[in-house]
Amino acid sequence: MLLLSGCWDRSEINDVAFVLSTAVDLEKDGKIRFSVLVPLPGKMGGPGGGGGGGGTGGEKSYYIDSEIAETFREAQMKLQKRMSRRMFLAHRRTILIGENFAKNIGIQSIFDGTPRSPESRMSTYLIIAKGYAYDLLDASPRFERFPSEAIRELAKDHTVADMNMKDVGLPLSSSIGDPVAVYMDIKKSQKGEKPSKEVEVKGYALFRGDKMIGTLENEEADGYSWLHNWNIKGSASFKVEGEHTVTIKIFDTKTRIKTRINNGRIDYSIHSDARAKLLEDRSFFDLSQTKNVNEVEKAAADHVKKCIQAFLDRSIKTSTDPVQLGAFVWRAYPEQWEQAFKGEWPQAMKDASFSIHVETKMMDTGLIYENVTKRRDEK
Repeated sequence: MLLLSGCWDRSEINDVAFVLSTAVDLEKDGKIRFSVLVPLPGKMGGPGGGGGGGGTGGEKSYYIDSEIAETFREAQMKLQKRMSRRMFLAHRRTILIGENFAKNIGIQSIFDGTPRSPESRMSTYLIIAKGYAYDLLDASPRFERFPSEAIRELAKDHTVADMNMKDVGLPLSSSIGDPVAVYMDIKKSQKGEKPSKEVEVKGYALFRGDKMIGTLENEEADGYSWLHNWNIKGSASFKVEGEHTVTIKIFDTKTRIKTRINNGRIDYSIHSDARAKLLEDRSFFDLSQTKNVNEVEKAAADHVKKCIQAFLDRSIKTSTDPVQLGAFVWRAYPEQWEQAFKGEWPQAMKDASFSIHVETKMMDTGLIYENVTKRRDEK
């Protein structure tokens, strides 16, 4: 027993401040604002009584503070000087980056200080905030106790690509492709007695290199997700026969991309298979009839094709390659890639041709085939 060293490096839980999320913003003078969200155990309640919850009313059960400095670590050390507990980053699940920082400084610096610390994880979600990241960190969602938890749940939800720091950083270490990150904003709840500031997913932040140059939203965001084979489960509304609106849920999309070079021009062949479930039918179709189901499937395929084309148009316009289309050329034609395309990529995408073919299979129409109030004598 005398030879045992004991727990010489122990940290008492009462001496640790568990950081759940951090936010990075760019100040007007060019310095960095570093913000942290830390839970307050004394305000969280326990088995013996009630307790405040940030999203359920009452006093907030978390604490947000920030500091300004030249670097992230310098700002963190300044914060530590006024905290009685040592900040612990191993429980951090989200890193929020302000839009101004992402556009002017770039995200490459994030991939130095964060992986360098043994407490940090590359599985942490990297989120781009519209406006200031501090404001997103200070949201007041009703369903979660901490804003950071609402942000994390939305980031890992299958309505957007499940991208962590590693997924965002890999394109930066490659000569082919540009990063994309989940893009979020704050939206005030409507028609409520006590409006709350809810976190909302807007789409994706689009980068050229490590600097943000724009966003992918709505059809462009869906097109990116489907083309990149992210397993998202989003809903889509479109018109059948140009008149009636139908809403479906696409829960599985598999996309294959092939490339050929003809007379010095790149030809891409994109084939996408999608499975869907009918959510709402404003057309009053009798979906027990195969021909009507085929009409809905055709309209759904046209919608998916439209979204993919919208994303490709956006990529060409911004000279970015988020899905690494250049890698398909490099793998199939390495010599021609090095000689003719590598030096001009992704600008060379504007001269490429894209053939898009989509097949959609309606797997489920719900518990009914048609509107239950439809008269039997209607056709």
